[in-house]
Amino acid sequence: MQITRYTDYALRVLIYLGLKPNRLCSIQEIASAYQISQSHLMKIVHHMSKADFIKTVRGRNGGLQLSKKPEQISIGSVVRYTQETICPIDCTDCIVRTNCNLINIFYHAFKEFYSYLDNFTLADILKDPKGNPLQIIPYPSI
Repeated sequence: MQITRYTDYALRVLIYLGLKPNRLCSIQEIASAYQISQSHLMKIVHHMSKADFIKTVRGRNGGLQLSKKPEQISIGSVVRYTQETICPIDCTDCIVRTNCNLINIFYHAFKEFYSYLDNFTLADILKDPKGNPLQIIPYPSI
């Protein structure tokens, strides 16, 4: 399974906001920190706010923040919401689709994949493997 860039960026936005819990962050700030497209992030942030992962505040002093505590944001729910498909195989035009079990195997594999991700929250990601808080390390300027 390959996670889409969209899902990757959505998770990065949540991580960034989770590391800055006491203030509003801007899309420009996040895009600059990760060196990714600001216009792409705007679409992702809009989509994530519709699902209540992110709260947006409009206006001159506006910005973004998590709408829930990191412990309440399941990684499985984020990936399910942002991935384009639940199963990566399309059997519509296959000549053996009526008696092939491949789609069933993939369906169950993906179900297990998402079920495993449901065991983790954003709070788990905000720590390194040793349990220490993550640190933002800026990209070197060129």
